[in-house]
Amino acid sequence: MKPLLTLVAALFLAAAVTAVAAKGDGSPYTPGLVQGAEGVVSPDHRIRFVTLATAESTVVAAIRVRTGRVVRSNVLRGFYGVPIVAWDNSTGGVSADGRTLVVGSYGPLPGDPGVTRFAVLRTDTLRQSRVLALRGSWAYDAISPDGSRMFLIEYLAAGQNPRYRVRSLDMHTGRLDPDAVVDRREDEVLMRGQPVTRVTSQDGGWAYTLYARPKHGPFVHALDTVRGEAYCVDLPVRLRQLEQMALRLRMRGDGALEVRNRRERIALVDTGTLELRG
Repeated sequence: MKPLLTLVAALFLAAAVTAVAAKGDGSPYTPGLVQGAEGVVSPDHRIRFVTLATAESTVVAAIRVRTGRVVRSNVLRGFYGVPIVAWDNSTGGVSADGRTLVVGSYGPLPGDPGVTRFAVLRTDTLRQSRVLALRGSWAYDAISPDGSRMFLIEYLAAGQNPRYRVRSLDMHTGRLDPDAVVDRREDEVLMRGQPVTRVTSQDGGWAYTLYARPKHGPFVHALDTVRGEAYCVDLPVRLRQLEQMALRLRMRGDGALEVRNRRERIALVDTGTLELRG
């Protein structure tokens, strides 16, 4: 094994022993970034991409799931981590075609000066293809199946009920779409609530996120990562926010989306019509 890979393997073995889920805590308004053993798994479930960072640099490694062997690695300048997309520690950052990996940094508090950075890597080499630096407070949300478009959460206010909006970024040009991604059926630009859990369609074309709200019921945010469209499905349940945070999503074999608590199914969403089933 090459010296760098030997060092990387030792570092990640230490990380796995000391912290099975070494979640970063640098952001007061997003689920954050994960360091160490958890990382994010490739669509074919063969490779786990992990990061181990200091303030100055970040080691990114591709580890074979079956054997734990480090198959490739790279060192990035600056602090980056694998994005956590929901409070149940669901992670993201890999495109469905398996070719693109995105890792992110922490940004400033909403309203404060500063930038949030995202490093875009080729998974076959882990070489950095570009770094995107965005003014303000941002977090990774999803990526299109071919890696041509990334979806981001732009945070406008922090706190227990943060205000934010979903934005689309062209990965080829690095430019943000000036318009937010909204549900045209409701035309609400700003979103509120906490992302609880995430599931993605097998082809990566849809990202489904369940959100909890303190004064309203939960809803499912369905993001079409190919067309850049979003739809919100309100769930007809009365639960306190703490109870909403315990809900989970499960994709059924027939393509329907189940919303479950620990004991039973509480709602069923038809992913074809994005309406509730009886």
